[in-house]
Formats: sequence, structure tokens, C-alpha cells
Amino acid sequence: MANRLQIDSGPGGASPAREGWEAEANHGRDWVGIAANAASGRGAGRLAVDRLARELEKLGLETRIAWTLPEREALVADATAAQHCRCLVAAGGDGTVADLINERPTVPIAVLPVGTENLFARHFKFVRDPRRAAERIASGEATTMDLGRVGSRRFALMAGIGFDADVVSRHHNARVGRTGSMRPTHRVAYVEPVLRSSFGYRFPPLRLTIDGADGRRESLAGSTAFIFNLPRYALGLPFAPSARGDDGWLDLVVFRDPGPFRALHYLWLVVCGQHLNRPGIIHRRVRRVTVEADEPVPVQLDGDPGGTILPGASPPWTAEIDPDALGVLAPAVSAVAAS
Repeated sequence: MANRLQIDSGPGGASPAREGWEAEANHGRDWVGIAANAASGRGAGRLAVDRLARELEKLGLETRIAWTLPEREALVADATAAQHCRCLVAAGGDGTVADLINERPTVPIAVLPVGTENLFARHFKFVRDPRRAAERIASGEATTMDLGRVGSRRFALMAGIGFDADVVSRHHNARVGRTGSMRPTHRVAYVEPVLRSSFGYRFPPLRLTIDGADGRRESLAGSTAFIFNLPRYALGLPFAPSARGDDGWLDLVVFRDPGPFRALHYLWLVVCGQHLNRPGIIHRRVRRVTVEADEPVPVQLDGDPGGTILPGASPPWTAEIDPDALGVLAPAVSAVAAS
């Protein structure tokens, strides 16, 4: 008998398979929820999800797949309320991981990386091969990691403030189709928004106030800032090589001088691994940082638009560490510090 339940929500988000699934769960059989990116619901993405489900079933684990937002919300609620949930799997890219962690799951997560960058998956050494992924899900051990938090929204990788966030916003807007659905993307798709931001972004000054590693409050200034929970950003560049996901700190990197040519120079220093010891670049380990500006400044969180810092906002825009906020299904030796 097949153990997989493909959820097909009705207009109100209710699952016709839910009653039967709950009966199975109450009999004590372990299960795995898969929160799949709808943009990956065609072609290779769907095949990878389906194969993962089959491989998990071979290992004696039931699976439940959710493709839509209401289904994902129900999946997380069921994992919280029911017993025997092994983990929830984010099947997609970093945006899918971000969506899942912001549902605040109380069970560990795993990742089937079928997105563009897959920074979270690469950091924790999650692989795309469904058989190996299933083996890790069945035998892995839960570890905890910190998350960053801006208001009620959490981020696992980083927050970007300024020029980088303007690029992310332009790229995101270009991906939205006429129906409001998100089109698949690729790395080359960032070229146009980078060029448009280079000519159009004003680089308004940022004022930052931090609670630093020595317990003292410090004021900083710059034109672009990043707040890292894990060390790497796009293309695997080590913006904050000392950042860890389990140390109770965020790593702040501030680029002081404005302008697109200066931004490209900073990027080149990052590529060469020489940025943290150069004038005009500031690195601090922080538990909390507030950012203010006299003009609207865009923000990105884990590679997706994260709002805008507005002049005179009260309270000011703030990012802070949320220690041990997320469980991750890691191998026996934790990959939290790997990169």
C-alpha cells in the first residue's frame, strides 16, 4: 500500500486527505512533510520531489506533499499538533527555506535543493539526489541553529540593506508574471537589475547603532550593509567567513563609500577574500543592530524583498539574533560550522 498522501486543498484550504492522514499518524507511523515550491512543480523539480517521496517510503516513512501556501500552513500545523513527524523538508531554493522557517516549525527541517543558489542547503551539505537525501532524513540527528529576526520575520542566511537590496527588489519584480505567480529564475537574470541599480540607486547614507561583542553600544555609518547569520552569499562568496549558525551572534559588514564603481570594487575585494582588512569596510559581531536613513532604503532578507527602512520610523528598523530558533536535520557530525 502506498504511504504517500498528495494533498489537494479545496477552496477553503481544507485537505480531503487530512482525515485519513490523521488516522494513519495516530497509529504511530513516522512521517515526513515536504513543502515544495510551486515554481518547481513542473519538470525536474516535480520529478525530484516525487522521487524523494518514493525513497522515503522505501525507508518506512510516510510522506505528505504540500505545493501551495494553504497546504504548507496546514502541513506545519499538523507537524506541531500531531506526533511522529520526523521533519519538514523544504523542496526548492533559499526562498522556499525562508518561507518554511517563517511558518515557525517546531520539528527539524531538511532541504531538497532544487532552486537557483541553494546557499542554506550547501552550507548544511544537503544534496539534490533523492536517495541520499532520504537516507539522511531517515538517519540524521537534529541540531539547532540561530536565526536573525526583523520584527516578526526571520532570516537564516543574511539581511542586505541598500544597493544589494535594490538589485533583489528589481529582480523580484521582473519575476512576477501577469497572473501574480513567480517565474523560475537563473543567475544570468540578475545582470539587468544589477545594471539598472548601478545607474538608478542613490546610495543614501545609513546610520547604524550596534550592541557589539564587548557589550558596548557603537555608532557606525555606511552606504550598504549586510547582516550575516551564515558566512556566504550569492555565488558562494564568503562575505563573513567567521559567521556561524550556532554562536549566538550576527556578523555585520558595512561598506562605507557610495557609488556603483565603489560597490564593484568592494565586490572584487570580497571575491579575493581581502575585504575585511581594508579601509572603508567595517566588520562587527553583534546581537542587535538598528539602521536609520533620511531617505527610503530597501531591505532584502535571504534573497527576497524584505521591506523598506523609512525616514523617522519609530521604532527604528532593527535586526537581532534569535538563538537556537530552528532545528535542522544534520548528519551525525553537525554541519552548522561547515562552509
